Amino acid sequence: MSAKVLHFTPRAELGAQGNLVAFIEMCRQSEVLNAREQFDLDVWFTGHIKGQNKALRVVFSTMEAAQTRTNQPCLPEPFLDFAKASLVYLQDQRPVTSHMTRVMALRYLEAALRESGKGSRPTAVNGEILDAAAELACKNVSLDTAYGIAGQLVLIAEMMRKNGLISLRQQWAHSVVKSRQLGSRISKDALTARNEKLPSAAALRALAGIFQEAVEPRDVVVSSYMAIMVCAPERINEVLRLKRNCVVKGDGRFEGKVGLRWPGSKGAHDTVKWLPTEMTPVAESAIDNLLKVSRPAQEMAAWYTKNPDKLYLHENAAHLRGQEVLTRQELALILFDDVAVNAAKAAYEWATKTKKLTKVSLDSWRVGVRFSDVEEAVLAMLPATFPYMPGAPELLCKDAIAIARANELDSVRSTFFCMFVCVDYGAVTYNLTRPEGQPSIFDKFNYTEDDGSPIEITSHCLRHYLNMLAQMGGMTSAEIALFSGRKDVSQNRAYDHMSSDEVQEPISRALKTGMNSALLAKEPRYLIRRSDFSLATPAAAHSTEIGWCGHDFASEPCQMYSDCINCEEQECIKGDEQKERNLRSLKAETELLLKEARNALRDAEYGADIWVAHQTKTLDRVNELLKILGDPNVSVGARIRLNLQNAPLITDVGTKPIHFVTADKREMLT
Repeated sequence: MSAKVLHFTPRAELGAQGNLVAFIEMCRQSEVLNAREQFDLDVWFTGHIKGQNKALRVVFSTMEAAQTRTNQPCLPEPFLDFAKASLVYLQDQRPVTSHMTRVMALRYLEAALRESGKGSRPTAVNGEILDAAAELACKNVSLDTAYGIAGQLVLIAEMMRKNGLISLRQQWAHSVVKSRQLGSRISKDALTARNEKLPSAAALRALAGIFQEAVEPRDVVVSSYMAIMVCAPERINEVLRLKRNCVVKGDGRFEGKVGLRWPGSKGAHDTVKWLPTEMTPVAESAIDNLLKVSRPAQEMAAWYTKNPDKLYLHENAAHLRGQEVLTRQELALILFDDVAVNAAKAAYEWATKTKKLTKVSLDSWRVGVRFSDVEEAVLAMLPATFPYMPGAPELLCKDAIAIARANELDSVRSTFFCMFVCVDYGAVTYNLTRPEGQPSIFDKFNYTEDDGSPIEITSHCLRHYLNMLAQMGGMTSAEIALFSGRKDVSQNRAYDHMSSDEVQEPISRALKTGMNSALLAKEPRYLIRRSDFSLATPAAAHSTEIGWCGHDFASEPCQMYSDCINCEEQECIKGDEQKERNLRSLKAETELLLKEARNALRDAEYGADIWVAHQTKTLDRVNELLKILGDPNVSVGARIRLNLQNAPLITDVGTKPIHFVTADKREMLT
């Protein structure tokens, strides 16, 4: 929703309770979230997410009910209507796709009210209640989840304050601290967290082995989907929405390349991604496996698309079409392509006990079922979203890869030869772990971790693994985001699992040909002044938007508050196109800010002179760096740093002699 349509104006004479009644009534009549139609319901339907296989729902249950995964009891009145109205109003003002965190915040707020002895009156909310709600969240969910809930409590509290529903004097702020577990690379907890999200070497070897050994449909499907996910860092929902014609052969400048047509999710568009040359045979083999396994199901899907009201009969049962009553053996032939005694018994139990079809007498001792009843019962088994795939309203089942005959991926039940199902998330991931003690696909093929323990992984761990490889290989943030199908490069942060040694390794490699090693290896050796220590290449570094910084955070925090361009420890590398683009963007932004600051100075605004000076200094440094980067005499790979007087230090790290240049271009050392 792009435009806000709800606007509530509180009236002081009504008081908090009167404003609450008016607020709820306004939201009740809104079209936002279809509130007009479902406001009195305790479970709301709020739509679908692209790529998800189920509808999004909002359940207005209590905190305790949610913890036991039940829909009852509901939030008590009057908080229930307030919670519904809040969801509508906030969706209009701050729209979200999933309402889970927002509803959780409302549940904890109501629980805090009850525990305080104030009942469930929204108007009784105050700073102490909000603090208690945030504390409840910290006790019941992970720290990162609690941080998100606390953020929603801030939005709810501010909405209530501005609309006259409570009497908070100032905006409430929470004190929940986001987990730093993944932020630190060197702690023991950080190592554990990385290992939990990444597959082990034994798991990767096992996946490769199973991919080669798999024969049964279930094993082929699971191992082939995992093989595809090793070729590109895709989400499981994207893999399950691949089309049968997803393989693309390149031409022109992509001659000889092979790619896959990937459906997008989480805001990313559908796109073709070219496969690494080494992984092309793996991807082609996996796609071929899945096409072969799903071909019988695809024939059924194509039949039902053309004949949605007729039962599909395979070749061996085609002669039974038009027959009025079916015997047990004939029913077994239609369902399971089998007329053995056990198959006939299973077919009859399916018809009479599971589907409760009416029995029809054939003679004095035999009974059967009507063909029309069987046809109706089987047609009722079609996927709920037929003829389209779940979570993909534009993808027909007959055009999808992720379909199989009913029960075909089940190791116990008989496969149906007259009905198909859509392969979902659980059909793949269920086999990667050991749910309720059941053997996983790794157990079946006798693969274990190196220490003999069972292998258990998630489908998402391969996405983390490929992202880590991309980071170690030197891909930029923009390239990794594009590679991974992300709309926002900031989402890369959750997939950064490089250790401190791995982050340091490229810089350490550069140091071997940099200033420090040159001073130690070459004769004669020179003494340098203490004031020149800042010119020495550091032994630790971290990446920035325009280069890398050599500040030692172990000794003290950043004194520049991330104002990197004005820092002496900031170093740029000529040839890094993405960071040079960032530098040019910074120039355009600074020019705009300087213009605004000068306008403010002209209008005699307080403090404007300080901002004019700062933006002028920043722009001068940006222009000096861009001038050096554009100088053809400075080689690609040169490391460039400015001191506080904008004097450049350039270090060539290639085969050329190392040289340092001062502001007046006087050569100091060769």
